[in-house]
Amino acid sequence: MPSPRALFSTIDSVLSGPYSQSPYQRIQLVHSIRSSLPLFQSLLCYPGPKASDRFQLQSKEVRLPDSPIIPLDDTDVDIALKLSDDLNLNEIECVQLLVTTNKEWILFGREPLEIYRLAAGLWYMERRSVITSLHALLRAVVLDNGLEADTLADIQKYLEELFDSGLRQRLIALIKELNREEPAGFGGPNSERYIIDFKGAVVERKAVVAQERVLLSHCLVLSVLVWRMSPKEVSNVFSMLRDCAAEVDDSDNTIKLQITISLMFSLVISFVSDALSTSSVKTSLLSHDATFRQEFHKLVMTSGNNPNVEGFVDVVRLAWIVLLIYTQDQGGARETPVGLDSRDLAPIYESLETVCSRNVFQFLLAKVLQMPSYQNEDEDIVYVYDGYMHKLMMCFLSHPFTRAKIEKYSSFDKEVSNSRNYAKTNIYSDILI
Repeated sequence: MPSPRALFSTIDSVLSGPYSQSPYQRIQLVHSIRSSLPLFQSLLCYPGPKASDRFQLQSKEVRLPDSPIIPLDDTDVDIALKLSDDLNLNEIECVQLLVTTNKEWILFGREPLEIYRLAAGLWYMERRSVITSLHALLRAVVLDNGLEADTLADIQKYLEELFDSGLRQRLIALIKELNREEPAGFGGPNSERYIIDFKGAVVERKAVVAQERVLLSHCLVLSVLVWRMSPKEVSNVFSMLRDCAAEVDDSDNTIKLQITISLMFSLVISFVSDALSTSSVKTSLLSHDATFRQEFHKLVMTSGNNPNVEGFVDVVRLAWIVLLIYTQDQGGARETPVGLDSRDLAPIYESLETVCSRNVFQFLLAKVLQMPSYQNEDEDIVYVYDGYMHKLMMCFLSHPFTRAKIEKYSSFDKEVSNSRNYAKTNIYSDILI
């Protein structure tokens, strides 16, 4: 299996090249990603501390795979133990990390703290290479920027196998776990706060982990366009959206807002894609699960006290309305709701009243689309966001049922409008035009 950096180098050289791929490059790419299957399946999952390995480390003699016994001094042992405690990493792995770091940086004559930071930085660079490799593969399939058809098909099949084996559950878990103040997250209270990156700059560990979470959240968004989310995954992402949105405030917190927006769009894309499913190959997975429809509707309509959380949830409710309307009667969109049982319409009426009364459109403009965190995002991910926001609004406003509701609500708003809600009326008018 290639190292994480070698894997990314291969993927990047093939997928980012300006010319069509040669047969050798395609073979090299497929071989690299196939042999890296365990690396992706156990995404950022590393062996943890072990009592027997700690005892071996403290004996100052460690045997690494395919190498003779390595003698250690007290400083080596202390640094390896600190790395193990701070990173939740196996003791023998930490010795291997020090050996690799010495090859990269030459550690002779350096202070113990600098050696620690260099080793930790190298470990995070390896992690970043794995995440970036996955992101590059997902981006290649979703955006299809001139790849050979055979290459694209190979990558698509490989990614589908990964998600079928549970990779998305791992993505969701990681976005949550990396936000915790613990060794497996961004560091415990006694952990060293700083590392040295590949450029030799001292950076905060918490900031490095935050960037990992952003990239993982982008992978989650792109994954929905490769492999549909299951009902359980949708519920888990929605729960995490609430938690992340609760951490976003009016201060300059770009990272947390980017992650929250990614989680929101993962759900929006999932609902809109299911609503527009017409082929037998990609029929709606969510709408055909009656239990999920009932349980998720109850979940999404449960209101809280945090206005910011409710704003993001309202956007999800808007996409949920589209899914409900376009998948009534086993996926067939109706021109009018006439003939449907009132019990079928009740969830739609309830959701519509909520998003209209709270003016979800104003929240979208002011708190998402016009925010620097959104506008300064990676241009590829913004391209995906904009495309599905357009689809969401077109689906919502083109259906006679929802359009009639919005027009009625807007008309009512104009009759009772005052200076306080004038802006809200104008936003509705803009959308209707």
